[in-house]
Amino acid sequence: MLYNCHTHTKRSHDSSAELEDIVIEALDAGLSGVVFTDHCDCEYHKSVDIIKQFKLCEKDVLRAKKRFGGSIELMFGIELGDPLYAPEFASEITSAHSYDAVLLSIHASRVKNFETPFSVIDFSKLEDEFINLYLKQYFDDMLESVKTFDFDILSHLTVPLRYIELVYGRKTDIKKHYPAIETILREIIKRHKTLEINTASVEKGREVFFPDEKIIDMYLSLGGKDFSLGSDSHTAKGVSKGLKEAAELLKSKGIDEGVYYKNRKKIEYSLKG
Repeated sequence: MLYNCHTHTKRSHDSSAELEDIVIEALDAGLSGVVFTDHCDCEYHKSVDIIKQFKLCEKDVLRAKKRFGGSIELMFGIELGDPLYAPEFASEITSAHSYDAVLLSIHASRVKNFETPFSVIDFSKLEDEFINLYLKQYFDDMLESVKTFDFDILSHLTVPLRYIELVYGRKTDIKKHYPAIETILREIIKRHKTLEINTASVEKGREVFFPDEKIIDMYLSLGGKDFSLGSDSHTAKGVSKGLKEAAELLKSKGIDEGVYYKNRKKIEYSLKG
């Protein structure tokens, strides 16, 4: 009885997954619902027809709903990335469709000469001091975005660490950024938004979540209670990756309900199955 609130199809630039193939895998995995949240990286809106892409994605979801009927809930969403690069466009695309859920994310920090997505930055060649400054700007950008834009779910709060630490093996002292992270968490609680547990980096024998358990505990200590689960999958096979592990972590902390969205409305569901 789990809902995946963060998935990508071929309508994202970095995926070739067919939406209906994702649904078939989700059914096989026993998921109750999937929200399709293709990328909208706002800094590229002048070179890519993002609005057209989302019209196509919406049609894909409607087609799948007809095919699969009531066997699984299918929702249409968007991952609003880097809205600070194009605030007017971010507002335009957010209101352009009747989304079920709007995810907010940062993929490219506003660091001079390093405005490209952090997924393509070679952090192995950068000094520790610069990496620390890069993370500071990342969290500054996230806080400003959280305060400014319309969204439902804050996605993968500490995701640059997926590349800095897991890909390039650089150690960071994330505790230096706890004050900024706490401010972000307080703001999403204040705005009644939801915190995503992103499971894309969970592997057999390695449970790595973004944010990690210590930050999840911080959110709980501040009074936060709304969590969504997202595999951030870019393939059909990855649609259920790590979701059960994340649900077990939440249940171990006394959280028995997860959250998904439909028509921009928050819906709670039992994690107990």
